[in-house]
Amino acid sequence: MRRANTLRQHTLFLDQLDRAIADPDLAAALSTLPDLTVKERRLMLWANREYSVLLLAHRVGAFCWDELIGNLRVLCTNQVFKDYWQRTVEHRRSLPDGSLDARVCAVMDNMMEELESDPDEWWVVGRDLGPEPDSSDSRRG
Repeated sequence: MRRANTLRQHTLFLDQLDRAIADPDLAAALSTLPDLTVKERRLMLWANREYSVLLLAHRVGAFCWDELIGNLRVLCTNQVFKDYWQRTVEHRRSLPDGSLDARVCAVMDNMMEELESDPDEWWVVGRDLGPEPDSSDSRRG
């Protein structure tokens, strides 16, 4: 039941994102990032959508931890996603310590730092960032 509820909640969230991406007025209402053009806002919402889909895949068991990190590693090579990640740093400060979201974000921050120092080695960033988090996280699904 918990997994079904998680999927339903994410479906609603993704539907909202899709509608906002298609309609600039809805995008302005949904976005929390200031000073974006219509195009930039759509791109930031799409980057958020892609990140959310990958995280959901892990939450519901479609991706193991290593698969999640591998997919995120590829996403980190995209310039639009890099911009999104930099612009949303303040959003991540409110994540509860120890939550799956906070742990994934910490890994992402480390991967982004590694990519800055050596972008040509993108396929190895995040290799030494630790094992899968404790599966007792109640929000995991």
